[in-house]
Amino acid sequence: MNTTLLETTAHALVTPGKGILAADESAGTCERRFTAVGVESTEENRRKYRQILVTSPAIRDRLSGIIFFEETLWQKTDDGRLFTDVLAENGVLPGIKLDQGLQDLPGFPGEKVSAGLDSLATRIEPFAKAGAKFAKWRSVIAIGEGIPTQTCIDANSYVLARYARICQEFDVVPIVEPEVLFDGTHTIERCEEVTANVYDSVFAAMSRYRVHLPGAVLKTGMVLPGKDSGAEMDHAAVAVATVRTLVRHVPKELGGVVFLSGGQTPKDAFTNLNRIAQLGPHPWGVTFSYSRGIQDPVLKTWAKNTADPTAASDIYARMLQIASDSRKGILDESMDIDAFVSRSQDL
Repeated sequence: MNTTLLETTAHALVTPGKGILAADESAGTCERRFTAVGVESTEENRRKYRQILVTSPAIRDRLSGIIFFEETLWQKTDDGRLFTDVLAENGVLPGIKLDQGLQDLPGFPGEKVSAGLDSLATRIEPFAKAGAKFAKWRSVIAIGEGIPTQTCIDANSYVLARYARICQEFDVVPIVEPEVLFDGTHTIERCEEVTANVYDSVFAAMSRYRVHLPGAVLKTGMVLPGKDSGAEMDHAAVAVATVRTLVRHVPKELGGVVFLSGGQTPKDAFTNLNRIAQLGPHPWGVTFSYSRGIQDPVLKTWAKNTADPTAASDIYARMLQIASDSRKGILDESMDIDAFVSRSQDL
């Protein structure tokens, strides 16, 4: 384990003003998203779409990394350049999704555990050799009647810790993602309670398995009321609760913290990040790792004219600017981001 390299990579991922694009949708997820916009989800169409995400000049100043699905790591641009080489030319790090989805936790209805740990030690090596500098592994924790159980939290913490340690053996920075789901009718107070418990369990497990924390990154949701709770989104309250939970339960030596958008509207996702940034400085670099929050308008715009990616590329650059401003805490919150996204999709 090269701890110096791991720390350098982790700190690069949370470079001020930059963030991570999550473009790691599996073929199955892509098929659902492409079908919804009327595009066939072939490998070539996925390559053409992701080429927009990789080749935009805007990535140089706005992104620190892009998380790929496994097929994407070896894909090339129209002129024959590997996507990973294009990223390197722009100072953007390539990452790889390593979990293999979710499976039921036997005996615990409504709860899941992530799959793929058994084969991870053999699967990761070719990705590392192909240039992946960091990885991501997602587990989910649902809030509902009688859940989450401590058994579910601890089972996922074990998987995340083992994954993180294996990554570091290959000098790959692990992004550890224990996502507390936005779905549900729970209050913001209940979300904070569960999130704190999840952090405590995850970092205890990482300590037991000797994960080098300065060379690891946490990917997390914000502390939010359930989307079906009927509560209005209070951006100030979300920011305070999120930062309070992080400061109290996340070790200060950790390499960085990145946020997922987690089903929020674009306006809420970016405004909440903006407010969190304004409460800094934080003990760690804090930035975004958004997928749909950035990609949705890009995909929908591209689908209208797949032969000409110009409009989609322009929307992508604008979304990256909004994300970067949010990460800096300088977002113009008077802008109706949801309306902008809607209009962009009508182009």
